Amino acid sequence: MKLPRDAPRTALKDNHAVGELLRPVVEAVMEGLVLAFRDSGTHQERADTEPPGDDSQTRHAAPMTFRTGAQVLLLSEGGAVDAFLGLDLHRVGVAARVLRSTPWRRQVGSGLTLAELRVSYALWVSEFARFRIEAGAGALLAPDKERVGPLGGLSLEACMWGPLDLEARVLATPLPYRQLDGTVGLAVHAGALVIRGGGRGIYLDQAGAVAAHAREGGLLGLYLGLGVDF
Repeated sequence: MKLPRDAPRTALKDNHAVGELLRPVVEAVMEGLVLAFRDSGTHQERADTEPPGDDSQTRHAAPMTFRTGAQVLLLSEGGAVDAFLGLDLHRVGVAARVLRSTPWRRQVGSGLTLAELRVSYALWVSEFARFRIEAGAGALLAPDKERVGPLGGLSLEACMWGPLDLEARVLATPLPYRQLDGTVGLAVHAGALVIRGGGRGIYLDQAGAVAAHAREGGLLGLYLGLGVDF
C-alpha cells in the first residue's frame, strides 16, 4: 500500500497546526505558575490597612505557612544532601528533615543518615520574627549502628531587610547518642521561592565506630538550597 506523495507534508502541517493551538495554552499555564509563585509567598507587601507588628497577618505572623525544600552541604570531609518539610500555624508547627552525608573518600560503612520529626510552639510571633521551642524524635542510621532518641531545641526566623531573613536553629539529642546540630544562615524570599545559604555544624558522639571515625570532629560546612514557602 503506497502513501500519497504529499503525506509527510500533510503530517507536518497537521503537527504545526496542533502546535499553534497548544501554544497559547502552554503560555497561559506558565504565566499562571509564575504569577502563583510571585503572589503566594509569605513575604508579600503589607497592605496599608493592615496593622504592623503582632497583629499583622503577613510574613512570620501568617496564620498558616507551608514550607519545603532541599539543600546541598559542602562539608570539610565530604558532602551531604538535606531535605525538609514543615507546616506552621499561628503558634503550633510540625516539621520533618532528613540528611544524608557521604565522605569524599568512600570507606565501607561510612554513609550516615540523620532524620528528625519535631513539633514546635512559637513563644513569640510578630510580622518581623518567629521564635520557637521545638521537641521531637531524632534517628541516626549508620551501617554499624542505628539509634533513635528524643531531641529538643530552639529556632528563630527574623526579618533583616526587605525580603532578606535571618534563620538560626539549634537542636540537641542527649541520648542514647549525643548530637548537637546548629545552623545560622540567610534566606532571600522572591514570592514563594526561597534561596537559603549559610553555615551548619553537627557534633556526633557514639555514632558508630566506622561512621564516627570517618567524621572525626563532626560535620561542619556551608549549605546552599532552594525551597518554597507559601
